[in-house]
Amino acid sequence: MAIFESLANSLKVLAVGDRVKVTLRPELGRFPNPMEGQITQKDDSGSFSLKTENGIIQVSGSDILSITRLTVA
Repeated sequence: MAIFESLANSLKVLAVGDRVKVTLRPELGRFPNPMEGQITQKDDSGSFSLKTENGIIQVSGSDILSITRLTVA
């Protein structure tokens, strides 16, 4: 249960414009996995839009295994 609470807290801290690396559940068949991109939209449920090299992808909070904010170098 603590893992899900940690993930939920991470999603709350992220903001539109943040660059992230996200790993989704493998059964979704999304490739590449993990993927990197910039958050373009976000809602209170933990779902967000991710702008990647392959276009904009809708990500549901329940499909996320891990998410990491990337620093801009």
